[in-house]
Amino acid sequence: MLDELSKAREFSESVRYSGDTLRADDIERRDSNGLQSFFSLNSLLISPLVTPTISNSVNRVIDRLQIPQESVKAYIYASSEIQAECYAGNDVDCIIRLSSGLIDILEIEEIEFVIGHELGHFLYQHGLAIASKPSESLEFSIQKRAQELSADRIGLLASKSLDVSIRAMMKTMSGLSTKYLKFDIGGFLSQLSNTENFKSQLDANSSHPSMLVRCRALLWFSMSDTFKSGGSNYPTGEVDKLNIQIEKDIDKYVDTMARNKINALKRDVSLWLAAKLIVEDGSFDKSEQEQFAKIFDQETLEKLKKFLSSFDADSAKKAVNENLESSRSNLYKEIPTSFEKEVGRIEKEVKLQFH
Repeated sequence: MLDELSKAREFSESVRYSGDTLRADDIERRDSNGLQSFFSLNSLLISPLVTPTISNSVNRVIDRLQIPQESVKAYIYASSEIQAECYAGNDVDCIIRLSSGLIDILEIEEIEFVIGHELGHFLYQHGLAIASKPSESLEFSIQKRAQELSADRIGLLASKSLDVSIRAMMKTMSGLSTKYLKFDIGGFLSQLSNTENFKSQLDANSSHPSMLVRCRALLWFSMSDTFKSGGSNYPTGEVDKLNIQIEKDIDKYVDTMARNKINALKRDVSLWLAAKLIVEDGSFDKSEQEQFAKIFDQETLEKLKKFLSSFDADSAKKAVNENLESSRSNLYKEIPTSFEKEVGRIEKEVKLQFH
């Protein structure tokens, strides 16, 4: 079955969002029979005999994405919440669950976008990637948000319609059915202009980007020549160009707070690495002070001078090392995966600046 999935995964990789970089380590293939038994007892299996219309939609999406039929089981469970979930304990099969509240507000073709989105998580092995590196860090929150953009692309390609995809997203965001909505994409996306003054209220640890930003990212993707022509072979250059534009939106509307916090922590590591070189040097001459102020600003220079003046030489080294270790620890908590690479880069830069 793994070989049968390779074509679907190869295609999904060709349209993956560039910010979605987290990969699973060694994959431990856990049996999904226990989960299937539980869901079979507590949910409704989507099947041709019991739910023929929805079953046909599932099958259409599976065929469009070139996934083997036996790789997917889908269920509906009773809940007024607007939810869809994907469970994959391995890389060969998955379980999709849709809430009855979601089904109630979506048209059948809109359901296909949601199913495609959830199968996107399976194809990209997103759940396995997160499970292999459990963390509550800012770095992982950024990755989880990026994963949603990749999965949205698969949902779009599964539904084959931008209008259908955005209608599905507008409905899941609002909880409203067609009866109460006018599908004006431009009017909907204009809400983004209202966010400019409220970035401080965004949650840097949110696992999902704003639905508005996700819709805008899909809009950019739908402008590709390949999508407009109904093609399936996306050139790398075309996808790269789209990703650059989408990354600008993500940085502007979604990841600003998280990246600012990470950059502040990197700055602290850089500062104390510079201080370590200074105290080990045994002097903090005028040229070094000018260089320090140029990199960190004059106010930070004055604070460091005041800090160092309160210690003798040996105590200063100890205090600086303690602060350096603390700053490294704080940075590691937020970027555990890229920590070694980033600290190595910072160390190289600081040594070049002060030697």
